[in-house]
Amino acid sequence: MSKNEVGTFDYPFPASRNAHVDVAERKTIQWIRRLQLAPEGRALSRLKATNFAQLAGWLLPSANIQTLQLASDFTAALFLLDDAYDEGELSTDPEAVERLNEKYLGELFGYIEADMSDPLTRGLIDVRDRIKNSHPHFFLNRWLSHFQYYYEANLWEASNRKRAKVPCVDEYLMMRRYSGAVYTYCDLLELLLERPLPLEVVQHPLIQIVRDVCNDILCWTNDYFSLGKELISGEVHNLIIVLRDNHEISLEEAVTRLKRMHDERIAEYQDVKERVLTLWADDAIRLYMDAADALIAGNQRWALEARRYAGLESLIAHAG
Repeated sequence: MSKNEVGTFDYPFPASRNAHVDVAERKTIQWIRRLQLAPEGRALSRLKATNFAQLAGWLLPSANIQTLQLASDFTAALFLLDDAYDEGELSTDPEAVERLNEKYLGELFGYIEADMSDPLTRGLIDVRDRIKNSHPHFFLNRWLSHFQYYYEANLWEASNRKRAKVPCVDEYLMMRRYSGAVYTYCDLLELLLERPLPLEVVQHPLIQIVRDVCNDILCWTNDYFSLGKELISGEVHNLIIVLRDNHEISLEEAVTRLKRMHDERIAEYQDVKERVLTLWADDAIRLYMDAADALIAGNQRWALEARRYAGLESLIAHAG
């Protein structure tokens, strides 16, 4: 099955890519080299193959170059973090993950002195400080709190791998929202506005549903496009694998079920979006909802282009 033959998901809104993406990619590579986040050679080539700047550009097509650059740099650092947590001995060592979480979270929140000899610390602290220096402090705290969930979800995954445990569906659906770090990108959407959303808006149940649906859609479609990669590696943290094992169905049936769940969430999103735009006849909210549309549609466009998952989708039809 070639990349072009992979099934896609339908959205009632278009995807578009940021016009500044090539500039952002070049500057992020310079940033990686300046902070020595990935050594030259295979490690840097592997990171480039993730198309991190393209992902940022598809997720935030209307961002100015400053916000796009922040998102591109953060995305590159996040891919490095993902690989550190998901691969090698760390992936099945919850005690080591917990120690690393304490280190990174302590550094980000300022509880401990940052170890600037650690490349990932250098990258994450740089992203944090750029948010801190250019946006309200309440926004930084909101972003950091959502980033904390990502670290804790990595601990949950490592514990499951150590015990060779496939999580139940409900638990996986809940924890997948945290392991994908999508809430941090929902926060970044607010940087497209003149000012981040006030608490009474961002915590409103309708906006929370918007963020939850965006999270589910991005994570579930990622599970679909990364399935081949995860079947090869033996990774169980994938909604299709979880559905297959919990319901004792074939992989193809699990794919069909995921697509049905996805379409139901999109229908729910359309309904909630209409209610949001009726409740707030406000340009900022309309801009935020337009950005949420672009986030959802853009994620799939990046996945279809990304070499990170290239050449692996044929396993969907054969793994059983």
